[in-house]
Amino acid sequence: MNSKSISASLAIAVAISLVMTLSCSTSPTPEREAGSSTPSGSSGPVSMNKADYPVFPNADAGADPAVPAEQGGKGFKGEGWETNTDFDLIGDPHAVKGGIFREVVSDFPSTLRARGPNTTAFSSIMLAGLVYETLLGMHPTTLEYIPALATHWQISPDKTTYRFRIDPNARWADGVPVTAEDVVASWSLRIDKGLQDPAMLVVYGKFEKPVAESKYIVRVKTLKPNWRNFLYFANGIHIFPAHVLKDVDGARYIRDYNYKMIPGTGPYAVAEKDVEKGKIIRIRRRNDYWADKQRRNVGSANFDEIQVIVVRDRNLEFEMFKKGDLDYYYVNRAQMWEEELKFDAVNRGLVQKRLVWNHAPQGLVGFAINTRRPPYDDIRVRKALAYLYNREQIIQKLMYGAYTPSNSIWAGSIWENPADEKMPYDAQKALQLLSEAGFSTRDSQGRLTRNGEPLSVELLYPSKDSERFLTVYQEDLRNAGVTLNLRLVTYETMVKLLDERQFDMVYIGYTGELFPDPETQLLSSLADQSNTNNVTGFKNKRVDQLLAQYDVAYEIPDRIRIIREIDKIYTDAHHWILYWTAPYQRIIYWNKFGFPKGHFTRVGDYYLDMIGLWWIDPAKAEKLEQAKRDSSINLGQGEVDDKYWLDFAKEEEQNPIATAPGAK
Repeated sequence: MNSKSISASLAIAVAISLVMTLSCSTSPTPEREAGSSTPSGSSGPVSMNKADYPVFPNADAGADPAVPAEQGGKGFKGEGWETNTDFDLIGDPHAVKGGIFREVVSDFPSTLRARGPNTTAFSSIMLAGLVYETLLGMHPTTLEYIPALATHWQISPDKTTYRFRIDPNARWADGVPVTAEDVVASWSLRIDKGLQDPAMLVVYGKFEKPVAESKYIVRVKTLKPNWRNFLYFANGIHIFPAHVLKDVDGARYIRDYNYKMIPGTGPYAVAEKDVEKGKIIRIRRRNDYWADKQRRNVGSANFDEIQVIVVRDRNLEFEMFKKGDLDYYYVNRAQMWEEELKFDAVNRGLVQKRLVWNHAPQGLVGFAINTRRPPYDDIRVRKALAYLYNREQIIQKLMYGAYTPSNSIWAGSIWENPADEKMPYDAQKALQLLSEAGFSTRDSQGRLTRNGEPLSVELLYPSKDSERFLTVYQEDLRNAGVTLNLRLVTYETMVKLLDERQFDMVYIGYTGELFPDPETQLLSSLADQSNTNNVTGFKNKRVDQLLAQYDVAYEIPDRIRIIREIDKIYTDAHHWILYWTAPYQRIIYWNKFGFPKGHFTRVGDYYLDMIGLWWIDPAKAEKLEQAKRDSSINLGQGEVDDKYWLDFAKEEEQNPIATAPGAK
């Protein structure tokens, strides 16, 4: 595949999100379980040469002999098609299989479904990525498409028709071959109104119904040009089996698949017995994964079992980690990083500290304001609430100055508009705006009132850990005459209230985007619908026009111009009180793991990459156990800052990050 290259400075900035398919793609099989063996080391030297790891080992060995080569069957040569057989390794070939990895979630997920109401980041991103595969993957270093369920693809000259050739070796967890009909059925489920997922109708309603040309070739035509369409279809749909979906529509999927999973095609499985509601989910590696030997999967999906454990309190989670009951701890507080990580296990190197710098996208984090409710439909009230949030003071006094205030929904990227309105703390401006909005008198308690009613705001938040800065905000609002009621809810409850639009303000965050997709968040037609990412009720005719322009912006400079205009309009509407950002991730982990260079991938995060690409190193694990027994042993604390990917970018003469195949 010949993908377009762009300059290093631009490309690195573009490389700021999108969930990689790594070879973490997985799938559940109740009938098959893998053991949880102790990893054993390699018996010989390991090659780091990508050429030693075929992209298509035993190509077409599982093909149906009744399907001719010209229909994608055995002997298919790929003439006139695109593929990619030149991509670098993603995982490390030194990785060994075995052992258990213990992951933590703050609340038990409301569903294991990948789509539909009340899905969470765990179910729709992490678990779906461990259970289902897409037609194509995306290389996390270059952002080039790579084969996954499909070996080859075609894009018509007018960029409106796509064809994919399914790998004849691909198999579902129950042993049934993957076919073109599975792609058709998966698309049909996505646009089923019974799925109650309006954003999916917006995105996948842009396609005609796919056509299975043969057992292994599927064709789909777009209804109108859009540079993201190929990305959506090739890398955005987790493929489900048609032989299961024939009896499952959107409504039944919601009803019957909350805590059981449709079989997938990847290396992991979740059986119903592996789900202990409220406590733990066990994700088990299968021993018969069809693509285990493909290059994209070298060094990945290494743990025999991933245990997803519910720990509702961050302090308890930290104590469990220190006892060795958890494998790692994500440090989201600068104060903890500076003051609380000086215990014996850290000092002796049993626990390692890492500040990992890469090009992972910065997400959108802050207080989302429900503008459907008065008085939050008044921009003066929203701006006043923003002026009263003293981010600078919080960063300096509570966070060691480790962050930078966000002023954009694409903070720190090329998509950010430098002219976005800045919102420093300013109580006088806030009071003036509130007075203009009618809150000009005070009651006997000093509260600002309008027509005799005090201004009282309820803020939903899912973690006690955030109370240290929420209470600062609460006090500043009280001093200004505004009541802030802090309402701690479970994450599951918060998602439900968000979907149903039952909130004033909510503390929430969204993962960043490599290729901004503002449509599902900002389209006016989604503002008054439940179960969409337009959580604040944003409507703007100019943004709707820009979204239509963005669809056909095939050149990067045009996309930048459009997104920056959208950014300014949305940011200046003050539907969010934005937080802060930093270009690194802080973790501590028990010193028993191996991992690829850089700890995480170029645009990846700890949450997905540790599960997908780390492994238990037998030699390290043995030394760790010895050090636990003998307090005189010091394993050494490695370099805290890992800037591998920053150095990688500097050394590149040219940075081959794709703009997405088919974009030009």
